[in-house]
Amino acid sequence: MKETDLFPPVKALLESLGFDVYAEAINCDVIGRKQQELVIVELKKNLNLELLSQGVQRQKLTNKVFLCVPEKEKKNKALRLKEQVIKRLGLGLITVYTSPIRTTAKIVFEPESEDRVNLIERQKLLVEIDNRSINPNTGGSTKVPIYTAYKETSIVIANILKKIGPTKLKNIRSFAGKRADSILSKNFYGWFKRVKRGEYAITDTGLEELKSFKEINELLCRREDFKLFCEKLTYEKTQ
Repeated sequence: MKETDLFPPVKALLESLGFDVYAEAINCDVIGRKQQELVIVELKKNLNLELLSQGVQRQKLTNKVFLCVPEKEKKNKALRLKEQVIKRLGLGLITVYTSPIRTTAKIVFEPESEDRVNLIERQKLLVEIDNRSINPNTGGSTKVPIYTAYKETSIVIANILKKIGPTKLKNIRSFAGKRADSILSKNFYGWFKRVKRGEYAITDTGLEELKSFKEINELLCRREDFKLFCEKLTYEKTQ
């Protein structure tokens, strides 16, 4: 079983408990959010020191941190000792059971941490997931590009430039937010080019790679505020 195979049953479990579920945000494999309640689940094929370390690190963000591993057929002394360590660290445990007809996640025991949460780091995580309009990531995935709020803002900017043509930074910023300044100046993906001082356009690379984000492109183009924004700037260019 791969780490990514653990994600669907864990997602289903959290959703059954009323959580909205996100994956791969600021190094967390799985995040469940229900109003002000935050749950983090770290996925691994084996219950090892690396997983324990990850769990302890996530306690800076919330007191409700679970480790998740495939369920063993039989419990032995070594496994029971590991479970004792997990409990002493204040972490919870989820196991995933696979049969020929289904894969199911269950909570073995709840976390009981009383560590002080780092509110600044917690807020960074909340901002990241709040600024994503779609959730295409799979928890436990390390070999595929991760969808982030930074990438989503880049996609928004690319759509603006595709639809309107070369556009002033102040106009892009008015819709995409202050992060647009850094995205355009750093041009991490190679999607943008400066045509003159304070004005940017989309590159051929940007136009081609933008096709890969059909879901967010369609979602954006259905928004009334985006339509009105583009119509306003297009009209101003003709005057």
